[in-house]
Amino acid sequence: CVGLGLLIGVPLSLPGVYRGMGGDAQALLDNSGADLWVVQKDTLGPYAEPSTVHDDIYRSLLAMPGVAQAANVTYLTMQVRQGETDVRAMVVGFVPGEPGEPRYLIAGRRVTRSHYEAVADVTAGFAVGDRVRIRRHAYTVVGLTRRMVSSGGDPMVFIPLKDAQEAQFLKDNDAIVNERQRTADNPALNRPGVPGLLAAIEASQTSGRTVNAVLVRVAAGHSPDRVAAELRRWKHVQAFTRAQMEDILIAKLIATAARQI
Repeated sequence: CVGLGLLIGVPLSLPGVYRGMGGDAQALLDNSGADLWVVQKDTLGPYAEPSTVHDDIYRSLLAMPGVAQAANVTYLTMQVRQGETDVRAMVVGFVPGEPGEPRYLIAGRRVTRSHYEAVADVTAGFAVGDRVRIRRHAYTVVGLTRRMVSSGGDPMVFIPLKDAQEAQFLKDNDAIVNERQRTADNPALNRPGVPGLLAAIEASQTSGRTVNAVLVRVAAGHSPDRVAAELRRWKHVQAFTRAQMEDILIAKLIATAARQI
C-alpha cells in the first residue's frame, strides 16, 4: 500500500510543483516590468548564467525603433549581514522609476535616495527600519515586497544601481593598491612623456562601468519578437522576450529543485 501510494502520489504532485515553479517565474518577470531582457551575447541572461554589458549601451537601445524604455540592472547573489546574522540574498541594482524596480510593496515606501536605502523581500526576514550591511556600506530597509526571489529561491534585496555596481565590480582597497602598483610598474602604461596617462588608467580601473542586463519596455504597437530580432542584429547583444525568459527561468528552477531532491 505504501509503495502504491508513493507511485500514485509522485506523478500527481509533479504537475503542482511545475505550476508552482511557473508561478514563481511569472511573478519575477511581472514584477520586473520588462518586455525584453538584453544581455551579453551568447549567454542565457542574468537569471541563468553570468552576463556583463557596458552601462552606456542603454542609450543606443533607446534610439532603436520600438523601444520605449531601457534601464540598467545588476544581479549579485551574496551574503547580506544583519547584526551578527548572514542572510543569503540576491542583491539587485536598479534605477528608481525604471524597469527593474519592485512594483508592489506590502510595507514601507520605495527607494527615494540615490544611496544607502533598500527594499527587501519578506522572506529575507528583515523589517522596515532594519540596518543591513552589503559589502562596505550599511543600508536602511525602507520597504518590503513579496514573491521577489531568485531562480535559486534566494530573497531579493533592491538597492540603487550605483551602489550595486560598487558592491559587485569595485575591488577591495588592498586589491586596488596592488593593481595601481602593477600599473605604475608597467612602462607601456606609465610613460614619462605622457603626463596624466597613469592617472587616467587608474581612474578607469576603480570605476564600475558595467551591468548585468538592460531591461527594455517595448512601445505600444510594436512586436517584442521583432524588436528583439533588431537588437540582436544591430547591437551585437542577446535579447530575450518574456516567453523565452520564462522558459529559461522554469528550466533553471527545475534543475535547482532536482539537485535539492
